[in-house]
Amino acid sequence: MNTFTAKQYLKIDIANSFGLDKLNWNQRLEWFDSNEHQLLAKLGEAENPAMFYAGVKAWEDAKAGRAIGYPITLDATSSGIQILSVLTGDRQAALLSNVIDSGHRVDAYQVLYERMTGQLKEEGAQFLRSDLKRAFMTAFYGSQRIPKEVFGEGKMLQAFFQTLENETPFIWELNKFFLGIWNPEALEYRWTLPDNFHVVDKIQGKVEETVTCMGSMVTVERYENRPQPTGRSIGANVTHSLDGLIVRELVRRCSYDPARIETIRRLLDRRLSNPGPVDENHLMVQTLWDLYQQSGYLSARILDHLDDGTMYLVDRDAIRQLLDSLPQKPFDVISIHDCFRVHPNYGNDLRKQYNLQLHLLAKSDMLSFILSQLLGKEIPVCKQDDFADEILETNYALS
Repeated sequence: MNTFTAKQYLKIDIANSFGLDKLNWNQRLEWFDSNEHQLLAKLGEAENPAMFYAGVKAWEDAKAGRAIGYPITLDATSSGIQILSVLTGDRQAALLSNVIDSGHRVDAYQVLYERMTGQLKEEGAQFLRSDLKRAFMTAFYGSQRIPKEVFGEGKMLQAFFQTLENETPFIWELNKFFLGIWNPEALEYRWTLPDNFHVVDKIQGKVEETVTCMGSMVTVERYENRPQPTGRSIGANVTHSLDGLIVRELVRRCSYDPARIETIRRLLDRRLSNPGPVDENHLMVQTLWDLYQQSGYLSARILDHLDDGTMYLVDRDAIRQLLDSLPQKPFDVISIHDCFRVHPNYGNDLRKQYNLQLHLLAKSDMLSFILSQLLGKEIPVCKQDDFADEILETNYALS
């Protein structure tokens, strides 16, 4: 993985705010160096002028040797595709979303746009990349309505679905599987994630009522928890729940308490004492360890509950590996979905931790773990490819 200095991250952040986040790192740095003398003059051209201006002012302070509190922004490149690719072992989708390195910053939606326009070349069909992105983003979550709004129901729609099948084959198979397991009698779907976060997806159905308002009959629509004959929420909510898991884990791992970590290291070097009382702390360690055993993913939340009386519940080597994977120094992370902001001193650490999260998901049995909960029986999953170790060195998972 390429690494950069804090000042280089500031340069990259300013280029990103200008609208160049889909270029390679070196191209963004070159753009900044070529335009440093006229940055404020280019404010009106910036894609995000407020962030661009804030970044430029932070750069001026940093260059003058003044301390700054300005956080740079790094976004996941198609986090939904990233997560689904590691769940299924879909190498093509992993390359498309920068989960594994291709040698340059891949723009997934531009690639899909080019593939689809190639299929429709003889038809002379025209559509905007932005419309195609809207259709693709929702299609990966099971939507058919938005793709039909964008492409109609003829050859363009057929080419759209064919492109998905060609470029993200195993993700697309998983999408169809999610649609196929819908239970028309279910009121809700539930699953628990490795950090003991409980997901409850209540099924909502539309109900219409006719009421009288100011002497007129008016039809009012509302939603209530009721079974539906078909639905598309399972795949979307599974993906979103894992998005949330990644955010929570990044914050736990990056914003750790050094004193707490040092205490755990001392406990690891001590002989086991007698088990402590079965209190809330004991129960949480046991729960988190059981979830790790089932999913293959160990949540850093367990570090908050380890003590002399619970250490016997865990494998010490697994805890050491978790501690050794943390950044050398803790730092704050601001996150909105798959957008992360950190002080530029910690850009390298953030990217390493994000890569690590994708790596851990790829090594885990997360898809089997969640499907087994949804269907109430053991569902083994055979991944199509094992590229987990390649993820650790990828360059543009966050860009």
